[in-house]
Amino acid sequence: MIYQEDKSTVFSISPSLIDEFKPGIYPGHFVIAPCLNDSKPERLVIGASEHLMFVGGKKQPIRIVTPSYQIAKSIQDDFLDGQLVTTPNSHPGICWVQGEVTVSEFMKNHSDMYKQMQEVQRRWFIMLVQKTEDDYKKYKNSRVVTDQARFAVRALGVPMPEWMNVEEIGLNFNKCPACSTMNDPVNAICTGCHCVLNAEKYKTLTFAKAG
Repeated sequence: MIYQEDKSTVFSISPSLIDEFKPGIYPGHFVIAPCLNDSKPERLVIGASEHLMFVGGKKQPIRIVTPSYQIAKSIQDDFLDGQLVTTPNSHPGICWVQGEVTVSEFMKNHSDMYKQMQEVQRRWFIMLVQKTEDDYKKYKNSRVVTDQARFAVRALGVPMPEWMNVEEIGLNFNKCPACSTMNDPVNAICTGCHCVLNAEKYKTLTFAKAG
């Protein structure tokens, strides 16, 4: 069949695993490994997929083919839709080209696309680090710190923020029984919901009256 020769290639420099499932078509599961070095993009060659459809009251279904470029675009778009703080000009580095293309061919023959992919991911890293910084200052909670944000700090080469070590610090913190916020063991009340965590210590404290 002609569609068996239909190929497209997805390239990724995203530090996150890309694992996309498209129900109803076959093949419909697409995985691209995390890329930890943007000078060596990961790639996935995509062929056409197909699904069965009953048409015009016929007893036997017909096969409907989805071209490889539509599948490749869907993988890219659906992955980006699930990422944090993305914009059209700042998001994880992922793109696709028609044809079965090697990494070296992509970097040579599509150098503009490759450089653009690096730039939009760099902008996304900056936005991700800034959002994590803002959220951590606001909540002082380890749950706002993602592996992506830690990777972004190292990739950008910026000074290490306080929250880069929050995972180790957080191991010694206590979880609030009311809201699950991680609290320093010295806290008398939860920083998230103000639940009393240490009744004896709380009794010794004096609070200013509101107003």
